[in-house]
Amino acid sequence: MPMKKFELTVGGKDYKIDIEKFDGKQAVVNVDGKSYEIDVKKAAEAVLPRRPPSPPATDTQGVQPTAPEPPLAPIASTPSGGQVIAPMPGMVLEIMVSVGDSVVAGVPVVKIEAMKMENEIPAPVSGTVKEIRVKVGDRVSTDETLLLIDQG
Repeated sequence: MPMKKFELTVGGKDYKIDIEKFDGKQAVVNVDGKSYEIDVKKAAEAVLPRRPPSPPATDTQGVQPTAPEPPLAPIASTPSGGQVIAPMPGMVLEIMVSVGDSVVAGVPVVKIEAMKMENEIPAPVSGTVKEIRVKVGDRVSTDETLLLIDQG
């Protein structure tokens, strides 16, 4: 079952996008039934772009690419070491770990609600939970540190 589903229009063409897997740095997305593995190089600012997306480029023979590069849901900024960073403003719904717990990179450790959607935030590294800086019900800002993981 996909983590998130989107319906987008790019250059007048409709696309159905399913995010199948996302670990903070890489994602598997399904665009109109075709699966793509993508590397995420920079965090998005919001689910919806502030300006309309440009239409897909055409080559010299007028053939359009088979799939656009769809905007993704916001993701955490590149963490520094074991910082779990809020990818967007929202409210903490669940803290899935406790101080002293061992965690594996990519496993969800915090769940926040943003734009009426629940978002599980994965651990960026494997290690031991060193500090939890938020509690359930807290409102968090984009790039706020939620918890720290000791990689030692």
